Amino acid sequence: MTKIILMLCSVIPLVLQTPYLISAWRSSRLDQWDWIYYLLALAAMLWAFSKEKIGKYDWQACFLLIPMIVLTFTQAFHHVNALAVASSVGCIFAAVWAIGSWRLACRILPAAVILLMGTPSSSYAVSLLFMAPVWLAWLTKFALAMICFVWIWLNKRFDLQIRKGTLFFTAAVAICSLLLMHSKEIYFAGRSFIPEFNSNIKGYWGRSIDPDENTKRFFATSTVKQFRYAQNDVDISVLAVKCGSDIHEIHPASHCLRTSYWTVHSERTLYLLSDLAVTEIEAQKGPNRMLVWVWYSSNDFSTPGFLGFRRHFRSSRDHYTYQISVPIYKNAGQSRIALRQFVHSLLHSGNQTKGITK
Repeated sequence: MTKIILMLCSVIPLVLQTPYLISAWRSSRLDQWDWIYYLLALAAMLWAFSKEKIGKYDWQACFLLIPMIVLTFTQAFHHVNALAVASSVGCIFAAVWAIGSWRLACRILPAAVILLMGTPSSSYAVSLLFMAPVWLAWLTKFALAMICFVWIWLNKRFDLQIRKGTLFFTAAVAICSLLLMHSKEIYFAGRSFIPEFNSNIKGYWGRSIDPDENTKRFFATSTVKQFRYAQNDVDISVLAVKCGSDIHEIHPASHCLRTSYWTVHSERTLYLLSDLAVTEIEAQKGPNRMLVWVWYSSNDFSTPGFLGFRRHFRSSRDHYTYQISVPIYKNAGQSRIALRQFVHSLLHSGNQTKGITK
């Protein structure tokens, strides 16, 4: 009975994440159905535990349990809510391993995988990895959850048990592969690029647009401005944000596009100069297509990707994010030239300042 109580206590870190989870389910279209995985995980957990005996203590689990506890309760330092949620799931798995044996941990592993799929931003990660629309990301996650139920059945039917080395080697390879895929985005730090958007930028005539109430509400602690510029038949939209102290108000641009029902066809890092890069996104909603360039900057550096921005973010400093977009009328190449010319004008207009002020 004591072991069961201790294993139930391992759920406390996840319970403490409830306010954030509820907020994510309410505010994010991509995350609005993730509560389903918590119900599925509960059912999977009960099935996995049924007719299983609790084994002996295995203190090797502390090599996993301690880092998971640290990541969960140091959220105030790393500021990554999704990491805190995922590590709290790791606490449950490691606690079952430590208290009930590796065999019992293997039995609940599929349920832990289902629980991980309820982590906010996991749907975004799937859609980004496969460049898939939102509905396909949801379908992929649900299919994986069903596979986990088949996994539980196979464990019970054939008494399967994964070796510790195999599981952790596979996990390490997966994590390292993801880090390598995004290493340029995470570690690139180019020149500071904080343009000032005047009414005339090297022949581009523009005007300021009042952000709507939804935009103001979304960037509640930040300062947001929008502009429209035109030159001949080129129509360019600009979103410029001076980030406040809350990192969680700023999301990857492709995440916001998907939430607004745009289909993202491609997303890549584009190097304009050796020390200046942007993220280029091609998106479509119905017949409308557009090309978007995004970058993040401070007074010391700029980075094209959200992960790099997160890595460098400090609430005590000023940070900015910029999105410029242009419609795609014939092909993306022409729109890319239009954006390149506009950014070139910004770079050489002499209007680079400390950007947006309160």
